[in-house]
Amino acid sequence: MHTVRPTLYTLFLCLALSLAFLTAQPARAAGFEGPGVAATVTRAVDVLGAQDDAPCVLEGHLVEKLPRRKHRYQFEDHSGQVVVEIDNKIFDQLTVTPKDKVRLQGHVDWNRKRPNEVEVDSITIIGPITAKDMPEIANTPQKPAPVRR
Repeated sequence: MHTVRPTLYTLFLCLALSLAFLTAQPARAAGFEGPGVAATVTRAVDVLGAQDDAPCVLEGHLVEKLPRRKHRYQFEDHSGQVVVEIDNKIFDQLTVTPKDKVRLQGHVDWNRKRPNEVEVDSITIIGPITAKDMPEIANTPQKPAPVRR
């Protein structure tokens, strides 16, 4: 029986295609863009007023896992906080801590009984969080109390 051995060129081609596939940005969903279509939500504070299924790309950090709420996390960026739903399969082999700045891509999920949430389709670690990633309220310097004499 004759064994087929891949050539060096074939192995290099497979490696190059794999690398290109892994580093490519996720493609935007195809569809209609124009009047009546929700704009992409990019700030946590805007999620609360967005329409159902509006596309969403948020950058900030996960603060905590919410107790007694399956797959729900508190997300925070410079504008404020919002609840996000991240299934375990989205995390895959990724370990995320509150000190990691992440990019969440997904869509707004409207609920009659609760404030809007974000259903996350993908998560990417960008790097460590900085002071710019904290809410604006925390970044504003506090006035010192007046001194009484």
